[in-house]
Amino acid sequence: PDFKALIERIGVNEGFRSKPYQCTEDVWTIGHGLTWLTEEESLTILSSRISGLHLKLLDDLDWYKDMPPEVQGVIIEMCYQIGFSGFCKFKKAIAHMKDVNWKGAAKEMLDSKWHRQTPERSEQLADIVREHG
Repeated sequence: PDFKALIERIGVNEGFRSKPYQCTEDVWTIGHGLTWLTEEESLTILSSRISGLHLKLLDDLDWYKDMPPEVQGVIIEMCYQIGFSGFCKFKKAIAHMKDVNWKGAAKEMLDSKWHRQTPERSEQLADIVREHG
């Protein structure tokens, strides 16, 4: 079959919804009529979003390109979890990162609602930042 035409036709017929909804059969659905994802599909989406965040950070934060790769990874993960605008609220941590004060940045990362909500993850990421000092 002509897969390109098939994808286009199914895409049009299913329509696209970026948020979950219940179809006419009361089944939770997202995207173009998807009711489930394989782990491989989910990892493909995750990879695409991570790449997109990296490009956004390069475009929007002039200092980001100068960060060590491991710190860039932490910043990307924070943006993935709490959003770009959520990350940008970490003004003191960001100031320390710009000053290459990794211990200060890690300390500020942990002085947050984010840390109280997800302590294990935030401590793991703060440890990565701290280890660059």
